[in-house]
Amino acid sequence: MTAATLKKYRTYLTDENGKPVMVQLDLRNKALRHAYEAWMEELEDTWTAMERDDDDTISYEQVKERILAAQPKP
Repeated sequence: MTAATLKKYRTYLTDENGKPVMVQLDLRNKALRHAYEAWMEELEDTWTAMERDDDDTISYEQVKERILAAQPKP
């Protein structure tokens, strides 16, 4: 998708003073819809990561041990 496509298929919605308050995207355009879906997925992933920012971390060795313990034994 190009910047021109985005500009063509977006509309700014304004308040009574003409101040932009929302953006409307015409998702009938396949390229714009695909880009929007990708943006939203990235945004949701970012929010999830931000929510987990305070979680405790574990070492590489602990991760490795968990993975190896979960593998089926031959």
